Order: sequence, then structure tokens, then C-alpha cells
Amino acid sequence: MTIVNILHTECGLNWGGQEYRTLIEATWLNAHGHHAWIACDPRSEFFRRGHERGSPVVAIPMRTNVDVTGLSMIWKFCRAEKMDVIHTHGPKDSWMCLPLHLAGYTVVRSRHITVPIKPRFAHSLIYRHGCRRVIATAQIIRDTLVNVNRLDPARVDVVGEGVDLQEYHPGIDGHPFRTEFNIPPDAPLVGIVAMMRGDKGHHFFLDAALEVLKTHPHTRFVLVGEGIGGRRVEHECRARIETANEQKRIIMTGYRWDIPQVMAALDMVVVASIEVEAQSRIVPQAFASQCAVVATRVGGIPELIIDGQNGSLVAPGDGSAIATAIKRFIDDTELRDRLAHAGLETARSRLSLDRMMEETLEVYRRALSL
Repeated sequence: MTIVNILHTECGLNWGGQEYRTLIEATWLNAHGHHAWIACDPRSEFFRRGHERGSPVVAIPMRTNVDVTGLSMIWKFCRAEKMDVIHTHGPKDSWMCLPLHLAGYTVVRSRHITVPIKPRFAHSLIYRHGCRRVIATAQIIRDTLVNVNRLDPARVDVVGEGVDLQEYHPGIDGHPFRTEFNIPPDAPLVGIVAMMRGDKGHHFFLDAALEVLKTHPHTRFVLVGEGIGGRRVEHECRARIETANEQKRIIMTGYRWDIPQVMAALDMVVVASIEVEAQSRIVPQAFASQCAVVATRVGGIPELIIDGQNGSLVAPGDGSAIATAIKRFIDDTELRDRLAHAGLETARSRLSLDRMMEETLEVYRRALSL
């Protein structure tokens, strides 16, 4: 079944992994013979960043679940472009697309976060009756939708994270990043790459960094990303680093687009999330870059990392546990290299972006056949 025109919708005002994945999906579709657009609120970071990059973003107001102006604009756009599939990603845009679903358009809904939907019928209504199929971005999300929200398991597909293996690979030169921040080429470099908000565990990453520096002073740490809203977590982290007088050994880089080069510079990536984590897009990126991973055992991360085989899993909310895993990798480079290589094999065998998108297209075909 030929699929030509796809409209992604995303109501979120901030920028994070969900928005990044949506952008990557639309970009891949346009590069592989389809026509894809992303409808997002003109007030959003998604629209600003997408517009700056020349991405196919369309400004659609999404102020409420029943934004009449936005609904009218989506309706006209879908008619004008003869849309085959509408793929919704957020709550407001999913409700706004309910009339299109009822009118016969093929609507697919993605669920990106592990926070359970309240089991009441009204909260899961859009998943039951507002789309033809649901994509869960991790098995743990699908299990919740089926077991807690009582969705028909035949309607819920799992399409996990993927990574562009041409963009992320071991051959990238990480030295320019190290040079930019005066990081010695022989210093173990540990990074956290994440939007700076409370659930990403930056405070526990700093706990670990300060503990590691007591016994491994040559190590360097980088926090890559920026805060959201009032940037409370970002300000707190900066103040804590300044109080410890560790600005040279613990560096905040701000937001960066050159994540492949960042990954190439790192010896270890830490995913310190304490909740609300699906499979994490950072893990496949680190795997594909042949970078060792220390991650917390939350959400869908254990679906990707097998402790001691392709990475290290630790308990969430425990800076000492993170520090212990980091020091183990610093002291045992053979172990670190072996797990990093296993991560690379995991990325190549089952986490490619092409695989992810072919699975997504198969979901679209199933939805169109209903």
C-alpha cells in the first residue's frame, strides 16, 4: 500500500526527546520518497528550531483541546495536501484531530512517556476512539496501555527508539569538542546529554561527579543541554558547580546540535533519569558511537541495556551508585571497551533508524487497511 503524505502533529511548547524524534521521523520520510509535515504551535520551541533549520514545520495554534482556529487550519491543510496519515504525538493535538478521525482520516497516535494515563474511561478515550492504531515507544508503555487502560492489544504496536547509523558511528572525530572546552585528550570524559529538568536526574549526576573527582581528579564531566521554562534545574546545577569551584572539571555546555561530535568525544554517557523515561534516544546514540553507557534502571531503558553485557544499570536516585559504575569503567578500560563494542553491535543489529521507520510505515499500512 502506497503511503505518500503524512502529517505529524505535536502540541508541546518545549523541546525534548519527543519533539526530536518527531522531527527525525518527518526528515526520514521526506528523504525516502514521502511528503511529511509537522504541525506545531507557533509559540513552541519546536516551531522555532524547526523553522531555523528549514524543517517542514507548519504553524497551527494548539492552545486548547478544542482550538477551533487550529482545527480549521489542520482540516484545510489535510484536504489541500490529500493527507494519507495523520500521526499525533501530544494530548491537545490528538483531541484536535478527533473530528478528522471521525470523518474518516487515518489517524495514528503515539505514546512517548511512561507516566500511566489515568484508568478512567474519559482519560483513555482518545486512545480508544480517536485513532485507528496506537504506537508505544517502549514495551513498558504498551503493557500499561493494555493492562491498565484496557486498550485492545491488537491495536497497540511497539516502535522503539532508533539511531541514524550514518550520523552516529565510531569514526567521528571528537577532538574538536574536547579542544573547545580545554579537556585534555587523555582525560576520562563523562557526559549527561539531556534537557535540564528534574526527572532527568542532573543533581544525582553532580553527586556522582563530585564523588568521582575525590579519587579520580583527572576525570572531566560535561552537562550537555539546557533548562526549560524558568530553567530552575539549570540554575541550580550552575550554582552548585560554582560553589564547589569545579567549573574547569565540570562543564555546562548549553544546548548543542552537534551531538554526534559530543558522543565521539565522550568515554562514558550517563542517563540518570529518575522517572518518565521510555527507551531514551541517548542510549542508541551512545551505542552507535561506541560509547560506554551508565544508566538508571527505569522505564524502558532495561529494554535496551542488559547490565554487564552492553552497559551498566544502576538504581535511580543514587549518585553513589552512578559514581561506582563510572569509577569501575575508568579503572577497567578493558571492561569499558568490551561493553561499548557490545553496545555498537546492539545498535547495528536492532536499533537503526531505518528499522524504526520501516516499522512505523508498517503501522501506517495496518491503520490504512482498517
